Amino acid sequence: MRQQYCHVVVGGVRLAYIEREAVGGQHASPILLLHALLATAETLTELIAGLPPDRRIVAIDLLSAQPTDEEKKLDVHQASLTGLIHDFMKSMGLVQPVLIGHSHGGALALRLAATAATELKGLVLLSPAHPFGGYRSRVVNFYLRQPGRMLALSIPLAPNWMILRAYNEAAGSKNRIRMRHLRPHLRVLRNRNTLRRVLEILRTWDEDMEVLREVLEKAAIAIPTLLIWGEEDPVVPIASAAELEEHLAVGERVTLAGMGHLLAEEAPEECARLIGEWLVRLDAQGCHIP
Repeated sequence: MRQQYCHVVVGGVRLAYIEREAVGGQHASPILLLHALLATAETLTELIAGLPPDRRIVAIDLLSAQPTDEEKKLDVHQASLTGLIHDFMKSMGLVQPVLIGHSHGGALALRLAATAATELKGLVLLSPAHPFGGYRSRVVNFYLRQPGRMLALSIPLAPNWMILRAYNEAAGSKNRIRMRHLRPHLRVLRNRNTLRRVLEILRTWDEDMEVLREVLEKAAIAIPTLLIWGEEDPVVPIASAAELEEHLAVGERVTLAGMGHLLAEEAPEECARLIGEWLVRLDAQGCHIP
């Protein structure tokens, strides 16, 4: 069943999100999730289902964000998007949330953790995009020029099997992506307006990553951080994780054998279990995770 979206207007921008209310205890820190680039909040549904039930969980849908003033254009630079996420947190009453980001959502989570650390309880990064060798500038730039841009905008015409095969190229060897995983992604890939938004984000990619590098080099992220990485990730290779870890003051990493880049689809139950166990340690030990 498709997850029902809710909507809120924050700073003149209409945002869609999905939410799961806490069951039982109401004192645990809430969770805010940020999806990957070619994804939606709905692609995180299986991961959400496995997370502890005593926590309020909200997943924001950034690609569908639209200014209420139709004459205005959404600024998609990382600084602007993280500012929007920060304002969304305030509007939704998400106090000291644990921030979880996957891929591009991981890059946004890093930026927010570096600039508003005191307002977060913890940080979980699933194969995050990051500025220390964790992204492929040549691939990004390909889609900003012809014929790459035309290829991207032709995706809505591609058959499902072809798109599924492309997604499996980003997955590991252990668990393949199935059509049921792909359906929420198709809501992005079948919409040319959403694809144009993706291309706008790619246009600012190199600039944003350079700024993020500078931010992280000034001071390590001080809040507890859990890294979960696919051993066979072809998009953000695990070899790049070591340099990112140098900029995390309190962090630990878990490597998932046989997994690729699409962890929310390949290993949602395992990721949810690891996050749940880490949250128990986080709550028990306050600000220190050994």
